[in-house]
Amino acid sequence: MKIMHQQMLAFLAILMTMIVIVGFLFAQFMFHSVYEQTYSNLNNYATTFFSLVVDTEEDNEKKLNVDPSAFKTARKVMSDQGVEVSIYDNKTHKRVYGSTGPKKISETLWQETFSGDARIKRTRTGEQLSVYRGWMYGGEKLGVVRVSRQIVGRSAQSTMLLEEMVAAMVIGGTLAMSLAAVISWRWSHVITDMQQATEQMTEGNYELKLTRTGKDELGHLARDINNLSLALRVQSDEIIEQEERRKQFMANASHEMRTPLTTMSGLLEGLAYDVFPEEEKSRAYALMQKETQRLIRLVEENLDYEKLRANKIVLRKQKIDAYKMISDLSNQLASKAAHEETTIAVSGDQQATVFGDQDRLTQVLFNLINNAIQFTQKGQIKVSVGRQHNATIFKVADTGIGMTAEQVDNVFERYYKADPSRMSTKGESGIGMAIVKQIITLYDGDIAIDSTPKVGTTITVTIPDQQTAN
Repeated sequence: MKIMHQQMLAFLAILMTMIVIVGFLFAQFMFHSVYEQTYSNLNNYATTFFSLVVDTEEDNEKKLNVDPSAFKTARKVMSDQGVEVSIYDNKTHKRVYGSTGPKKISETLWQETFSGDARIKRTRTGEQLSVYRGWMYGGEKLGVVRVSRQIVGRSAQSTMLLEEMVAAMVIGGTLAMSLAAVISWRWSHVITDMQQATEQMTEGNYELKLTRTGKDELGHLARDINNLSLALRVQSDEIIEQEERRKQFMANASHEMRTPLTTMSGLLEGLAYDVFPEEEKSRAYALMQKETQRLIRLVEENLDYEKLRANKIVLRKQKIDAYKMISDLSNQLASKAAHEETTIAVSGDQQATVFGDQDRLTQVLFNLINNAIQFTQKGQIKVSVGRQHNATIFKVADTGIGMTAEQVDNVFERYYKADPSRMSTKGESGIGMAIVKQIITLYDGDIAIDSTPKVGTTITVTIPDQQTAN
């Protein structure tokens, strides 16, 4: 269904609904008012009638005395007002005066008539309203008077309201359809232009320009479409690449910053609980300062957005003491390994050096040792470094749970987790090995994994020397 027809039907439905609701509420109000007014009048008639025609006298028993002449006169006056009146005796509950109404009142109705303080019972059958008023004297029930009357005007009012509602619906429907047609045509014309414009944009045509620029919502939408077309024309060749780089930037930055923060957190916790001997505290402070500087460097590097846009990551290469690097990392993670009842052993060529970016290489080795701790309980981790064929060789071997061949093939995929349950409990994201692979690739290096389930894993990283590295 077109929007024009939808608008017309919506206007008509809203208007008809409002007319019906208002008419219904007004009719109910009128009917209720007539009913309450009739009841109030009948109640007054009943009270007045008793006081005019009934006398009480005290002898051996209390009884109902009605003045026939007064009854006849009062009945005629009320009859002129459309009111019927009857009197019922207390002993027999039968009608003793009057010719309308039931000949006898049921015991239930009789008791209900005297049950309230006002001793009034009203009933309605169809359009007839009856009020029963009990009369008592000296605590004794004397009788009941019944006054009844048609609820005047309800049928006439119903017919009149129905006719007026039909007329209002016809007139309002005509006006609503006319107004809806004008507004809907105007809207549908503008929306059709916008639809055609967006279809052209999906086909790669960003040269279009909508002419409608009013101050209403459609005008704002037209300007937004024009701005979108301009932006797509300028950025169509870059938007996908930029989005991928943004995701890569956020993931790598978060993971890289976690490494020094974890180290500092562990040192601070150790200092807080006075775990370190006094002679080791100065070393801990120095290490925290070192990690702080490293974190600052990482932040500065990640904020270098233009380099990231060009897909150019700068490695600050220098000659590094490789043995000292693995010793420092092993010491940093020793307490974490102890929680898993695992030991870390460092071995290899103590004179070995490596040419590379210390932050990046530290990140690689930290991830490898940290992963070994996560998947090793009550075992041993061996970290070693050596020289071979103009390259530095790092090895991290553990006696942990190991991996299957399928897991080894997928371990370098981003967000892949060999054991999701253990990784989630350790707070890891599953991106660490992907970053390790990327960094080693930048060095023209190599990483190899030898793993056997339930036996352990050995990871070998080869970093070429300065003479062979790019």
